[in-house]
Amino acid sequence: MPRYYIDIRSHFGIDEDPSGIELPDIAAAKTEALKVAEKLLKSWAGMPPDYSSDIMIEIVGEDLRPVLIIPCSDI
Repeated sequence: MPRYYIDIRSHFGIDEDPSGIELPDIAAAKTEALKVAEKLLKSWAGMPPDYSSDIMIEIVGEDLRPVLIIPCSDI
């Protein structure tokens, strides 16, 4: 199974996923990334809109290249 890394980009910088997760495909990686995004949005609910609108979840493949970027404003 391929390994995907779920990184978080925000106004504060990049929080890289150091270990990744093995998942069957990009669809499963997207589902996992959306779970991460929901948790973040709940914990950062009090953040000013300018900051929260900059948050993006980036799915990176085994070759360390982005395969999908999900803006949290789309969630």
